[in-house]
Amino acid sequence: MMTAGELKQDLLRVYNAINKKIFNVGVKQQKVDFVGNKIIIISRNSRVPVLKLLDENYPLSTRQLDHLLFQVFKHEIKVSLEQQFQFKIISVLKDYDAETEFSGTIVFLEKEVEAYLNDMPELK
Repeated sequence: MMTAGELKQDLLRVYNAINKKIFNVGVKQQKVDFVGNKIIIISRNSRVPVLKLLDENYPLSTRQLDHLLFQVFKHEIKVSLEQQFQFKIISVLKDYDAETEFSGTIVFLEKEVEAYLNDMPELK
């Protein structure tokens, strides 16, 4: 059986890899918690330089681009977590505050996280 700590470390690796893939940079800080059937990831992410540049003069456009990037990210994280951990995911929510560079991601699972932990093999 995999421990909660091991699962958290694996989840943070996946989360960071997806950030690198989409935004070309990893996260500065990240923390994951489990609450019932939810995986909550709070992170600090550097603003994509081109969006930072456009924020001042084109805030509506950068909001739209943020929204599109969130959709790509949510799809990627859902597919990755379902494949790697056999999670049955109901929904993924994501938001990002460009001013503070804090991001929040909530993954809603079909079952409690503990139920998935009991089904996972130990890491080798």
